[in-house]
Amino acid sequence: MYDLILKNGLIVTSESSYIADIGIKDEKIQAIETKGVTENAHRTIDLAGKYVLAGIIDPHNHISARFRGIIDELDFFTASKVAAFGGVTTFMDFSESAHGASVLREVKKRVKSMEDSSIDFSLHAKIIQTNSNVLKEIKELIEFGVPTMKLFMTYRKAGVMVSDSDILKVMEVCKKYGGRPGFHAESNVILEYNDQKFEENGTMDWEHFALAKPNVCELEAVNRVIAYSEFMDCPIYIFHLTTKEGKKAIELAKQRGLKVYTETCPHYLTLTEEEYKKEDGYLYLMSPPLRSIEDQDELWKGLNDGTISIIGSDNCTFTKETKEINLERDENGKIIPNYLNVINGVSGIEERLALLIAGGINKGRISWNKLTEITSENPARIFGMYPQKGTIAIGSDADFVIIDPDKEDVISSKTLHYGLDYCIYEGIKSKGWPIMTIARGQVIVENGEFKGTKGAGKFIKRKLDL
Repeated sequence: MYDLILKNGLIVTSESSYIADIGIKDEKIQAIETKGVTENAHRTIDLAGKYVLAGIIDPHNHISARFRGIIDELDFFTASKVAAFGGVTTFMDFSESAHGASVLREVKKRVKSMEDSSIDFSLHAKIIQTNSNVLKEIKELIEFGVPTMKLFMTYRKAGVMVSDSDILKVMEVCKKYGGRPGFHAESNVILEYNDQKFEENGTMDWEHFALAKPNVCELEAVNRVIAYSEFMDCPIYIFHLTTKEGKKAIELAKQRGLKVYTETCPHYLTLTEEEYKKEDGYLYLMSPPLRSIEDQDELWKGLNDGTISIIGSDNCTFTKETKEINLERDENGKIIPNYLNVINGVSGIEERLALLIAGGINKGRISWNKLTEITSENPARIFGMYPQKGTIAIGSDADFVIIDPDKEDVISSKTLHYGLDYCIYEGIKSKGWPIMTIARGQVIVENGEFKGTKGAGKFIKRKLDL
């Protein structure tokens, strides 16, 4: 007897779509039958007219993370709950970091904190300096099941930027033991030059936040780290790509046979730098900044042609009060713009799927098959979870998001589950909406109700296929 049978749903994979029944037992997919599963089950769900996709994997989140001493609104249980409403069944975070601290110890501490999650989880190791101990620990991190790292090419003043020589050292060790570094790719020199110039000129409005980080700021860093990747023969990952120039640089690198992977985020595919002209433009400040409609169009093209492999939410949830906590006000109580004092970050882990359906499927930019490829299969393959995750196949974890392709709904702070009183995507309509989430065979979201359990998530040990 099966634990659960999903009947008559349209199974959507990266390569095909077909109607079949799915039999689930002991958290795994045990049967996929186009002629129907005939055995009994403790529960059978008829999904006629619905789409069955592999559970979404979000490889880029900042949960309970510090930004200038401020911690965001979510803990790992509440984050997993919000994620589940967006069809996410596995999510990844980052370890904390401090100079002189053991990276391995910080990773293990983070794993312990993440055990409150209701969905499966993993993380990237954050590296902000190298010394003999840190370089030695990279091998131990890979053996522990955390073979991916994040390094910052900017934020020197915050103390997290790594030097170019440190980048080469990390690449050397990763190449030897089967790891892969990932990068926040922005030129610190360009950023600091512009920040200083704008501060001296008194041009600190929200629009100048984007001007401080022009397209060339990303391009310079992307080209530099690609060159280092080629020199060291080390695969790399680039977080949150935003520009048409960066996309072209990665396209050319792939054409040369380099193993360069990248993601973009839903805010870059949905919003543009025009948001910074608004009085509340500070609510849209995230790093890197929003770009032009031309950049946005190229990002969508990059998803279709394979230059961009993944969508990560880069979720970092703050209340309106927290976003403006360091901003001064004039005698009338009006905020005095100063982009340097804004807490950076936006939510996205719940909205991501609806935004991709609205901006991608509904507008004919991507297919349902491409959607599951960039939100599930590719993250699983690139981050070393495949085929346990990221596919609907016998033996894989029974992780699914069920979509009603005819359901129309509107993204709103009133219906999202963050508990915020604003939403930067307020009013965006989507035809096609997640109605059920299943994590390792357990229905955790159904009929708008969360049914998951705190602590049910498991740490996923990963091994890269390099």
